[in-house]
Amino acid sequence: MEHKPNPTDAPRHAGRHLAPECTLFDALSCLLTRGLSAIPVGEAGNGQKILSAAALVKAWQAGLPGETPLSALDLETADTALPEAPGAETLINGLPLLLWMKDRQGRFLLVNQSFAESCGHSAPQSVLGKTDLDLWPREQAELYRAQDADVMDSGRPRTMIEEIIDKGIPAWFETYKAPVRSADGRILGTLGFACNISERMRQEASARHDKTPLAYVLATIGEGVWDRDLLSDQVSHNPRWCEMLGLDERYLAHPATTSLTLVHPDDRARLSRIIDTCLCGGGAFCCEYRIRHADGHYLWVRDRGDVVELDEHGQPLRMVGSIADITLARETAAALQESQNRYQQVFDNVREVIFQTDTLGHWELLNPAWTEISGFSVEESLGRSFGDFLHPDDRPHKYRAFKPIIARTLPHCSATLRLRCHDGSYRWMDIFIRAQLNEAGEVIGTSGTLNDVTARVAAEDYLRLTASVFRHAHEGIIITDPHSRILEVNDSFCVLTGYAREDVIGQNTRILRSGVHEPAFYEQMWTELRSTGTWQGETWNRKKSGELYAQLGNISAVRNEAGQTTHYVGLFTDITDLKESQRHLEHLAYHDVLTQLPNRSLLADRMQMALAQAERNNTLAAVAYLDLDGFKPVNDRLGHDVGDLLLVEIARRLQASTRAGDTVARLGGDEFALIYNGLEHSDECEQVFARLLASIAEPVVIDSLELRVTASVGVTLCPLDGSDPDTLLSHADRAMYLAKQAGRNCFHLFNPERDRALRAHRDAQTRVESALYGGELELHYQPKLDTRSNHLTGVEALIRWKHPQLGLRMPGEFLPMVSESRFEIELGNWVLATAVAQLDSWCQAGFATPMSVNISARHLAHPGFVPHLKAVLDAHPQVDAGLLQLEVLETTTLGDLQRIAAIMAECNRLGVSFAIDDFGIGFGAVNSLRSLPVRSIKIDRSFIHNMLDDDDDLATVQGVISLAAAFHREVIAEGVETPRHCQALLKLGCHQVQGHGIARPMPAAHMQVWMQEHARRH
Repeated sequence: MEHKPNPTDAPRHAGRHLAPECTLFDALSCLLTRGLSAIPVGEAGNGQKILSAAALVKAWQAGLPGETPLSALDLETADTALPEAPGAETLINGLPLLLWMKDRQGRFLLVNQSFAESCGHSAPQSVLGKTDLDLWPREQAELYRAQDADVMDSGRPRTMIEEIIDKGIPAWFETYKAPVRSADGRILGTLGFACNISERMRQEASARHDKTPLAYVLATIGEGVWDRDLLSDQVSHNPRWCEMLGLDERYLAHPATTSLTLVHPDDRARLSRIIDTCLCGGGAFCCEYRIRHADGHYLWVRDRGDVVELDEHGQPLRMVGSIADITLARETAAALQESQNRYQQVFDNVREVIFQTDTLGHWELLNPAWTEISGFSVEESLGRSFGDFLHPDDRPHKYRAFKPIIARTLPHCSATLRLRCHDGSYRWMDIFIRAQLNEAGEVIGTSGTLNDVTARVAAEDYLRLTASVFRHAHEGIIITDPHSRILEVNDSFCVLTGYAREDVIGQNTRILRSGVHEPAFYEQMWTELRSTGTWQGETWNRKKSGELYAQLGNISAVRNEAGQTTHYVGLFTDITDLKESQRHLEHLAYHDVLTQLPNRSLLADRMQMALAQAERNNTLAAVAYLDLDGFKPVNDRLGHDVGDLLLVEIARRLQASTRAGDTVARLGGDEFALIYNGLEHSDECEQVFARLLASIAEPVVIDSLELRVTASVGVTLCPLDGSDPDTLLSHADRAMYLAKQAGRNCFHLFNPERDRALRAHRDAQTRVESALYGGELELHYQPKLDTRSNHLTGVEALIRWKHPQLGLRMPGEFLPMVSESRFEIELGNWVLATAVAQLDSWCQAGFATPMSVNISARHLAHPGFVPHLKAVLDAHPQVDAGLLQLEVLETTTLGDLQRIAAIMAECNRLGVSFAIDDFGIGFGAVNSLRSLPVRSIKIDRSFIHNMLDDDDDLATVQGVISLAAAFHREVIAEGVETPRHCQALLKLGCHQVQGHGIARPMPAAHMQVWMQEHARRH
């Protein structure tokens, strides 16, 4: 709802008194803007009244509406009025209003305490200088800004009824906005008041409902008003509601569901939730949504409403509200925001610096390009002038350049000056500056741009330098148009080619061509020039005399701003002598001096080519390593001169035995390498190398001496070998040594599969070594029991590998990798030392249990075994050597029994006993028991596993037990899995058992816990 001022609104208080028909709003505006404490009301005379600030405050406090005329007040006459009435301070903070004043830019200049609290601030000072955009949501703020603009544009006050969030609570307010004028009548801003009329609105609505037919009331209100009877669920509207939506009078009253069908489908659920919240006691609501016009398009509306009537139980009976068309406001706000965004994007993203200064030249505005170019932040630069950042030598030039603006002889000017950057460097800047004038034509500041032209200045300097270089350069320089017509040459060009300047100007560069290069060479050169703008390379050209010369050239395209080529510039150096020297040096670098064969360096390139050719043509290439047999005696007996001549002849024969495309290279001494390309099958090697060996074996006559040598040749085939050139040559070298071992004067073909298997085995062995050094190997322990008493009779130490990726690995997975290697001895020593150290630890803890340790055949037979065993026992003097038993495989004892028996006897003298492990799988069991000083035998787990189901295995077990009894040896069954195995073995006379049926191997700490618990149970 809005007050529309009539033509007489402005003059009613334009003089020094107010007319009686002026409203309370008019009076408040007049007192505040003029700074008065009181003002006459009516024409001068006996009947003139006085309106004081105190009287105005009382009227507001009495709840009178802002539209109440002054004639309705009981005012004092001029004679009876108090001489000292409260002034503006009383009006600002004493009235029950929200009060504010803004300048033309919308900044708050004055607010009272009520206004500050309504927008969430504790004091008015915290609001000053802010705008509506800082206090309210953008859409609401843009509406307020549009209302202010309307008041300032029309120069007339405006009154409206609207909903405002007061201290976080929605409420209905009667708002008055008026222009603020200066003494000369100019509009300086706006003054506004807002009075909370929520209670009055509810009372008026109730009164209208009780006393006046709704149709007459709704017809007088400017916004679309609705009244919903919750009992009948019927909604009534004023005519404005129908006009807003283009509906006829049939829609003045209808069911509530009809209104909801007009709402945009995407907004219905949200609107329904908001209305339900209001009905449930949530208070007044304000909602913006889209509603369909009769012609089908949608309007944006702001809907405000509340429950205005309850029954005796507090249940809502009636709701009243209004909708306002805010489509234009939303579109205007969106357009303003889009315009602002576009301007801000341009301002933020242009590469040129945009600035504004005050009259003293101090910067008031800078865009981000300033920071990108100078390194100084915008914040630290505002308030300073361009002169503060200039090179000291350029400051006088700046004053001369800007003088026309200061003198007002020119509206703008420009200059190129050096700017000091944050890092201390300087950049050249083009500055354009224009004076900013006010309405009176006075300079109020400047605006302009700064453009970084450092590159341009450098280019200009470069061009000046280039001109000097062109005249004095030792290189020949030629400039052509895009069609290769010569436009300019320098003196060095004339000296190089023999042509005078006038001979070539206007000629095509083709006059220099030698005919050495194919047309494709020039096509490729021009293709690269057109695509990249540059070309660099070597060419052979022809002088005026017809003589050929080599030149190193660099051609560059010169392009205009549109990217079109305007010229070509070429620089050329005569490298004829250099090419000849280079050719000679390359030959020396890639060929053997004695035989003129390719050397190792050239051989590597040829091998790469051979590999590529073999893969491309799906053929084989043979790489051969050849070493002469019997050359050294010839060289030692007849001297190096004869030896050199022999090598030259052998080189000739090798070349004669190869085809075009094959390679013969000398590696050094009497060693050669050969590459045979295009082989279809490996069988061809037999014929090729048989001919080669026969050719070498033929006599060589030097100085009437007949000399004979042969050759050993190693051969590998690629890509079957699948290795790089260095590895291929290494493989051929290995095969050559096998040929020598085979009797010489033959060739041997390398076997990649066998070599790969050997390498894999070596890698695996190395990994086990690193596992030991890295602490990944450890010993686990498995207990042995006497099934008669269930007492612990000992433990066996078993090696395990805690692999970081594969987890716990068993001995059979890695011990074969180190078998028969030097590391096997080192690993066995570690196992023995670790086991005895653990036995010592357990003895000190009160668990002196016998321990058996597995020893390999090589370890036992090693000369250092017994000394190492003694050193280990000496390192642990508290350990009874009788607790240590060494287990050896039965197959280990099948070798030199006498030597093995002697070693065992030495160990027995130290107190250490032996057991034969896996007894029964060998063929010398009786002989071993008769000859070797062993205490125990262990029946192999394979027999124990099947003895309950396999009669043969049962008979074997029974035989071993009987054999042990005959030779007075202890017998232990390993691999016992179940109680049935224990019972069967006990019946057969074997009471010592070991296996998963007793306990699995476990780490030392777990083993000690197991021993403690077993002792406690038994």
